[in-house]
Amino acid sequence: MFVDTVAPDVANSLDAGHAQAWRKVQMDQNARLGRTESTVKPESTVKPESTVKPESTVESESTVEPVRSLIDGRITRREFIPLAAVTGFSVAAIGCTAQVDPGSAVTGSTKTNASSPDAATAGTGSFDPMRYAGQSVRILLVDGERDDLGVRDKQLDLAAATGLKIEITTMALDALDQSIAKNLRAPESAFDIVHILGFTVASTVGAGLLEDLTGYVSDPSRTPADFDFADFPKGQLNYAGYFDVQTGEFGGDTLYLIPGIESGSCILFYRKDLLGGIGQPAVPTNWAEYLAAAKALTSGDVAGSGMVGANDVSNFLVDWYTRFITMGGQLTSGSKKDKTLTTRFDSAEAVAALQNMIDVLPYSPSAVTEYGFAEVLDAFQLGKIAMWPAWATIAGALFGADSQVKDKVAVAPMPADDGNPRAIRGGWGLGIPKNLPQANKDAAYHLITYLTSKDFEKYQVMTYETDPNRSSTGADSEIVAALPYIPEAVKAIERAQTLEIANIPEALEIVGKVAREINLALAGMQNAKTAMANSQASSLATLKAGGYLA
Repeated sequence: MFVDTVAPDVANSLDAGHAQAWRKVQMDQNARLGRTESTVKPESTVKPESTVKPESTVESESTVEPVRSLIDGRITRREFIPLAAVTGFSVAAIGCTAQVDPGSAVTGSTKTNASSPDAATAGTGSFDPMRYAGQSVRILLVDGERDDLGVRDKQLDLAAATGLKIEITTMALDALDQSIAKNLRAPESAFDIVHILGFTVASTVGAGLLEDLTGYVSDPSRTPADFDFADFPKGQLNYAGYFDVQTGEFGGDTLYLIPGIESGSCILFYRKDLLGGIGQPAVPTNWAEYLAAAKALTSGDVAGSGMVGANDVSNFLVDWYTRFITMGGQLTSGSKKDKTLTTRFDSAEAVAALQNMIDVLPYSPSAVTEYGFAEVLDAFQLGKIAMWPAWATIAGALFGADSQVKDKVAVAPMPADDGNPRAIRGGWGLGIPKNLPQANKDAAYHLITYLTSKDFEKYQVMTYETDPNRSSTGADSEIVAALPYIPEAVKAIERAQTLEIANIPEALEIVGKVAREINLALAGMQNAKTAMANSQASSLATLKAGGYLA
């Protein structure tokens, strides 16, 4: 996605709405972890020397000094290894050195890192954790979705494990997309690793601007033996991994991204004290049952159903699209290659999906047409909502200490009329700009193998409750004991469906316009058929303007 092709209110909706929800989730997590405002600093004030770490991982100055000396070049890797052993560092540890860079676009440093082993020697020898010791890696991550927090926590561990110096920059989504677009087209990117949202793959990877990682993964000298690439769900790899630049389609044989740091799809949250028990409505498995359960569960100050009803892209991505595809809908037909790509927003399934949302309104909070994620999350935590289809990454807060329903929450697959429960595929990938010196690319991939490893994911998921990228996470007994919704979240990722228009840069422009029509229908200003007809007209105009429809 080029941000200049997306209506400003679409970008703002993505940014403000999600950031508000994530901030609320983070506050709940801080409370559970015993963090206070004095121990958790706003990102803008965090310095490298004061990066927040759990008390158990804070090292003494005598322990940290060898790491700093290696990074600063005052000692060699050979001199560092015995010092690391004496001070108690594990060379197999996971983590990173972090430093906040408030810069925005191509204005960052473009200096070339120290030379790395010649690319011609790749494929020879075994994996060496310290192969790029002393080099710097500059990483750009999204702000507000907690993806950078585990990286910051693990700074000393990764410094010991790799000898790399990691410079972290985080940006809000719209600024991130603008910065990536500029950096990928600059003579040399200011960042060595960039965070690519699945919806922006078409405009970044598809433009031929990311490095081909296929050879890196298959090279045992570059990828750890225990990396277990097959552990990433195939669907997620075909969304935030493989892309066919020639055809402009997801999948193919060329790998440009490694899924990380978070993935995601949607699941159904519900009150198990109200649903599924003896004498209670059954957990719904289709949308007629969902409507009936919402009606039956609405009583007093408890609404049977929650949804994102505001003018927010997630009223499309979560609530409408899930209903649409599981009612048998297919969003597109034709091909962008031969300029016959068209949408089906005015189909019977599209209208039925929106009508089901409208029918649920009487059994939703009275102000639901103004609700974004933060408002629905707050109401559910307070026990005011009985069921809620939502992104799984929201779940952690519902099980938190401040949640009044923490002992009453359960999860289930999304309802599906076609018997195949699934929802939209979300998530991010980590990629390497093509316009970098080879030395930078090598060190960047080295870091990516740590940030997408099983060990790092376990820490990130358990500490910050972001959605996992790996199938094995859902089978880890320690993770499941702490976060009982994780197995269902992983299943949702494995069976998720990629938005059919995600292969064009204008995808979010279309989503934003349809979200506005959905909101107007929920607010009673138009009926479902009119809203979908308007959506069809605007989407066709966008497809024609983009050259995908003659």
